[in-house]
Amino acid sequence: MASSVRIDGSLPAAGTNPSTGTVFAGGWAVDYDWHNDRVAASGQPRRLSALRFPAPFDLGVEGVLRGQAAFTGFLYLFQDGQYLKLREADMTPVQEPRPTAPAWHLPPSWTSFDAVFPGGGVKSRFAYFFRGDEYVRFDWTTDHPSPGYPRKIGPNWHTSAPFTSDIDGVIIGQEGFSTKAYLFKTVTVTVDDSGALGAGHTLQVPVYARYDFDKEIVDHVVQDPLVVVANWRGLFPLLDAGTAVDTALGWTAPALIALGAKAASLTAGTPSDPATDAALRHHFMSPNPNATMITAITARMNDIQNRIRAIPSKFQWTPGLAFDAQTARATLTEIGDTFSTESGPNARGAVHIHEASHFIETGSPVDVPEWQGETVNGTFNPAPAGQPAYHDLTPDQALTNPSSYAAFAQEIAFGQDTRFGAGRPQE
Repeated sequence: MASSVRIDGSLPAAGTNPSTGTVFAGGWAVDYDWHNDRVAASGQPRRLSALRFPAPFDLGVEGVLRGQAAFTGFLYLFQDGQYLKLREADMTPVQEPRPTAPAWHLPPSWTSFDAVFPGGGVKSRFAYFFRGDEYVRFDWTTDHPSPGYPRKIGPNWHTSAPFTSDIDGVIIGQEGFSTKAYLFKTVTVTVDDSGALGAGHTLQVPVYARYDFDKEIVDHVVQDPLVVVANWRGLFPLLDAGTAVDTALGWTAPALIALGAKAASLTAGTPSDPATDAALRHHFMSPNPNATMITAITARMNDIQNRIRAIPSKFQWTPGLAFDAQTARATLTEIGDTFSTESGPNARGAVHIHEASHFIETGSPVDVPEWQGETVNGTFNPAPAGQPAYHDLTPDQALTNPSSYAAFAQEIAFGQDTRFGAGRPQE
């Protein structure tokens, strides 16, 4: 799969020659340590709201700028053609959101932006606004765009397709990379089950071109999705993990509502929802669960949801990890590069629920994948010798089985028995 991340932009830490910067994608942020060329060790990923980005700028940005010259001390957030000016010291807005184009003297037709980012190297006194195949260079010292803009991205940034228009966002390099800008764009590729370029799955993945502000050249291009993930050590798995948190919570919420309704129907002696009954039969192996069983499933699903909400607590990217994820009970969940390269967006959501179940588990749980001995998406997956098929679990075993909770939540959310996970890796 490589990754589903769409880079929005970045912001270097405050101070002279900082070694750490924050990269934004959707409603999530990850700190990248340029000195060690890997993500910062802990507290990743974070919601933009945890950075005190006010709503609605906490759900995603077009870019972020730190003011210069007369505007030093202010931070500017850009979203959907509007910007918000904040006092950086306390992240307090100093005005209501305003349209970007008139305030920054940009073309009136520019009502939204692909990327907004600071310059680097000899161009560090400028800010850049990208839209379509054009850009404007803004000069902080004059509080106006440089003369002669907008200009075309391709000939002036010396880029070639696909980096001549519709850029997703730009990461600005730091330390030994302080003259570099990394232009990211989402493109369509075909990969195999491992995420390598080849036949099998047509996907949207991020690729990038590296531009040198001082030399005014593109000096590096990466369009292999596996290499993109490998080159940015930990960045894409952690940003994918943030989006997967939202996916998983989008499944556990309706699952808990359905379980509540089932409990109420048992108390009242009234018919229950056939779809909920089918999901309970498929994943907890009980056509007629009693109130005690529903209470147990509900309690564990609540604990799973609370654990997922707690991310990034006791959560990290581990280089060289051989699995998508692994969990030490009540201690730590780790993800590796294969969380991005071998799992699609829905599979990552399933991984979060599965690992959250391991995190909160007690006793000796069963751990039987939802695809084991089952036909998933038209493909039969035989159970390894000596191991049971998923459908052969007893109700008591299913109550401790992490995959039962992931698959049940999906079936309630989608209205069908999807079983995203290792049996459907690139989905």
